[in-house]
Amino acid sequence: MSSMEIDFKQYQLRCQLRGHEDDVRGICVCGSEGIATSSRDRTVRFWSLDSSDKRKYVSSKMLLGHSSFVGPLAWIAPDEEFPEGGIVSGGMDTMVFVWDLRTGEKVQSLKGHQVQVTGVVLDGGDIISSSVDCTLRRWRKGQPVESWEAHKSAIQAVIKLPSGELVSGSTDTTLKLWRGKTCLHTFSGHTDTVRGLGVMHGLGILSASHDGSIMLWAQSGEVLMVMVGHTSIVYSVDAHVSGLIVSGSEDRFAKIWK
Repeated sequence: MSSMEIDFKQYQLRCQLRGHEDDVRGICVCGSEGIATSSRDRTVRFWSLDSSDKRKYVSSKMLLGHSSFVGPLAWIAPDEEFPEGGIVSGGMDTMVFVWDLRTGEKVQSLKGHQVQVTGVVLDGGDIISSSVDCTLRRWRKGQPVESWEAHKSAIQAVIKLPSGELVSGSTDTTLKLWRGKTCLHTFSGHTDTVRGLGVMHGLGILSASHDGSIMLWAQSGEVLMVMVGHTSIVYSVDAHVSGLIVSGSEDRFAKIWK
């Protein structure tokens, strides 16, 4: 069945991942290998398929090293350096860590941000991180390559587009489109913090805001659509290739838009 033929009415709760001792702050699907989660309990957990019940997952690795709550996660697909894949995590402790899932060990500690790390994304072999310190930083093989002040206020999210550019969202209410350290465009339209970002394949960029709205933008900066329905802060947004948009809010609702 292709992505356009999925019968979403057949979806139901498959299993629950129990193990964290505080709220779960981040989640990352790691190819077919498993799922990674991060938590205010200062841990990252990796969940693998249960060999006795393929509908369930079990906690197979607990990654310890952060000294405060852990938020954004990114998946490193298996390669020569990471035969079983790896995880990148960012925390309130200002650190970005790289973990080898074969051993469960921390193999890189990326220190440079001054306050909370809010986003991590892979750009080829590099890692890009965003922070409340208003900067984006590029890391390569465990070393800092470059950093720049991307906004005048805290950066809340960063994503990479299929075309290769980066997009950042900030407390200053704007999104910015980047090629390297060059800002190609500033997107203005929200009236409060831009908290979450997503990609709608073939159409543009999604943003979720504290102003309660979700916006779809063309890369040129044109607002293609505004979705209003939440009654509080919208923290996150993502889209399926079928055109389905999903958002999550402080109002305790996840909403599906189509």
